[in-house]
Amino acid sequence: MTRRFFFPVLLAGFTFVCGGAEAADFRTLDFNSSCADLPAREAALGSAPFDEQLPSGFQYAFRNREMDRDVIVAYACRDGRFFRGAYIFSARDAADATALYAALKRRMTKERGAPSFDFASAEYRRKMHAVGATLAPVDTQVAFWNSPRSEAHASVAAPSGQRGWRVSLSFTAEDASK
Repeated sequence: MTRRFFFPVLLAGFTFVCGGAEAADFRTLDFNSSCADLPAREAALGSAPFDEQLPSGFQYAFRNREMDRDVIVAYACRDGRFFRGAYIFSARDAADATALYAALKRRMTKERGAPSFDFASAEYRRKMHAVGATLAPVDTQVAFWNSPRSEAHASVAAPSGQRGWRVSLSFTAEDASK
């Protein structure tokens, strides 16, 4: 993907956090919008269909590029309405996952302010130490940001089964659990 095309696509995914009247909640879709035309919307952004097993909890997934990386863009819908979207990145190893997570965390902190909950915080580490938990680096690579319309969540997942390192950034409508 060329630099000229990359930045508009990246901004489409993150602009909503700035509160602009024209910005969508996730890429080009607002929460509670119909999911019926997602394949056409993603095709317009240059996405290709994701033909493998869908990520858990998502009904639609597509392949694209964000942050100069291949990414799976996933959408969760309930009763045909959008309530959660995610960027799911594969990472080469723990160091690559940590670097990508740090870049996502910086970006989200710049857009939304300090995380509302940060597993890397001294408070969290003290709490885990008090109960005798030993934390691996991946255990501290989780953060949440809240806004009036959505919760953003960034995290790193260590390899499991056939899946390697993974870093995700998801956005869930605040009213999704109601």
